[in-house]
Amino acid sequence: MNTVKLLCVVFSCLCAVAWASSNRQPCHSPPLTSGTMKVVSTGGHDLASGEFSYDSKANKFRFVEDTAHANKTSHMDVLVHFEEGVLYEIDSKNESCKKETLQFRKHLMEIPPDATHESEIYMGSPSITEQGLRVRVWNGKLPELHGEYLFLFLTTLCQPLPVAVSEIKFNFFGVETEVDDPQVFVPPAYCEAVAFEEAPDDHSFFDLFHD
Repeated sequence: MNTVKLLCVVFSCLCAVAWASSNRQPCHSPPLTSGTMKVVSTGGHDLASGEFSYDSKANKFRFVEDTAHANKTSHMDVLVHFEEGVLYEIDSKNESCKKETLQFRKHLMEIPPDATHESEIYMGSPSITEQGLRVRVWNGKLPELHGEYLFLFLTTLCQPLPVAVSEIKFNFFGVETEVDDPQVFVPPAYCEAVAFEEAPDDHSFFDLFHD
């Protein structure tokens, strides 16, 4: 098991040394990933915080908001099957489910194949060996969402660090290359009979986190 303890925001680490960009190919995430995800707006507003699980082989993502952190009447529990283009919004308390089509299937756990490799950065003190993180920076445009993205991924494990998409920033903490319960990627039985709700072609995973 590989565990990445991210106890500080990447941009506030001790030292950052960048290497020149080259024709690097985007890496692929480990088969299974889990941890904590905190979502904030570029204006500094907390949008969501909770536990995530990701299956890169099946391209499935689950996010369950921490109810203790969420000071609101409802909390987010979403399951996205990107390969099939299905987004489930789950209410386990009332055993209800909303099921939507998802035509736009790009997301934050994989680097888009057309991303541009901007640089490679060492986060930490160069005088202390093996105490820092080597990170690759990728960027690109999302014309469908009229926005841009900036991805920071660990060079060795291809795990996401801060990810900025348009007006939203995703931070990851305590990332592990395992998922305790694979059933988190299976929609509850009460979702099966629910009819699909059609959504616009530009409806995306990122819409869940807009202010």
